[in-house]
Amino acid sequence: MAAMQALVTGLATTGTRVDRGRGEPIPEGSTPALRVAMGADTIVEPWAHQLLDSDLDVTVEAFVHDSAANVETLFNQIRKEVNIALVADYTLGLAFVHAIVELGAIRPQVSGDLAKPAAAMELQYRVRYRRSRLDPSA
Repeated sequence: MAAMQALVTGLATTGTRVDRGRGEPIPEGSTPALRVAMGADTIVEPWAHQLLDSDLDVTVEAFVHDSAANVETLFNQIRKEVNIALVADYTLGLAFVHAIVELGAIRPQVSGDLAKPAAAMELQYRVRYRRSRLDPSA
């Protein structure tokens, strides 16, 4: 998760405003911003002998406050930048990671003042990695 956060930190749109799964509201003055959160971690082939392949679901949530007309445009730019960052290093710089795949995005959720609404959109990814059956940290 730390490697995923590092890859999406420093984008042109969101800069260093990236946190990990805190769940706290993000104030208007701190957007656009990203939040990286861990999802399900599923073993793909449970009958393997020494090594297990797993799929880790990761959500990158984008937050913006902007005019209603610009929310979708800004989300599309953020999504583009996140995808480019993740494809540029699809192993997260980790030897045990095979690949990151984009699963899609959930429709933007808009609330608040319609002239300058608060909005959030989830970008969904899956990380395939391999680990030792005997020592999950290896």
